[in-house]
Amino acid sequence: MASKSGWSWLRVAALAATLSLAFGSVAWCQSWGPYDADDHYRPGEAREHGYRNGFRDGLRAGQYDADHGRHFNFKNDDWEDSRGFEHWMGSKGDYKSAYRVGFERGYSRGYGYDYDRYHDRDHSR
Repeated sequence: MASKSGWSWLRVAALAATLSLAFGSVAWCQSWGPYDADDHYRPGEAREHGYRNGFRDGLRAGQYDADHGRHFNFKNDDWEDSRGFEHWMGSKGDYKSAYRVGFERGYSRGYGYDYDRYHDRDHSR
């Protein structure tokens, strides 16, 4: 009889080990973010860097165009290329869209326009 209960415990232990390995493997493969191997990625980081880089580049381009008597035109090669993206930042699409918004606002400020004054959507009529 001792042998019968010994086999029962062995089967229960084997079943527990199998279930533990199966569910542990599923948890190990679980993706908690856009990039599994990237421990330093924060959601929104691509947008933050994109906007900041775009604003800086746009500010320079707007100042240059204003100083050299060029027409107001923020849609240039820099705006199109969205320079400065690095893979660790996250989504390239998020970076590019934020870069373009930042570039337009920086360009407007550098050129001498007050972006918020001319693009206020909540103004009273």
